Amino acid sequence: MDNANGQNTKISSQLFAINPEPIGLFSLPDEKHNRYKKEIELIFEKKPENLRQKWKQEPFSEHICNAEKQNLFNSFPELIDLKKDITDFVIEYINKIGFLCEEVIINSAWLNKSNKNATLNMHSHSCSYISGNYFVNYDIQKHSPLIFQNDRKKGTNYRPTMEIPKLPNKDTLYNIDGWSYPAKEGQILIWRSNLTHG
Repeated sequence: MDNANGQNTKISSQLFAINPEPIGLFSLPDEKHNRYKKEIELIFEKKPENLRQKWKQEPFSEHICNAEKQNLFNSFPELIDLKKDITDFVIEYINKIGFLCEEVIINSAWLNKSNKNATLNMHSHSCSYISGNYFVNYDIQKHSPLIFQNDRKKGTNYRPTMEIPKLPNKDTLYNIDGWSYPAKEGQILIWRSNLTHG
């Protein structure tokens, strides 16, 4: 209100965000992370041929249990404690964003080992509700971050958008192509599976 009569004499404006995307961040205690890291390193040393994948479109990456009907936790029972921790984190994440969850089925779990020059194409996970990434051996100075695509800017196959040129030197939550969190080794990020990432 700007005058003695209590009338508003100026135009006002406000900007607010709707439909925020919840990303869960969970940090393992050092003792647990170091134990899990050793177990995972041993799995990569063993490299069972029937569980190992290397694709020509990703020449600098190796995968274990990333094929149909394979699941890391079913193939390597020594990771049962990690599976329990991840299950607990997923239930906590779902409850924190306001949904009911008492049990989780991990229908797919695999390991990626990305060497120098490796890339991870943008993708989403269509056969699950929740996805996550455990940063097992990760150095933010050496490794590229996990990036989440701004689907409200880029659109999707089912939701196209019009692209307007952005102001130079003005990055906002609304005009950036993607977002990344400066994760640390031993942390786990959890998100809804429809979120495009790479």
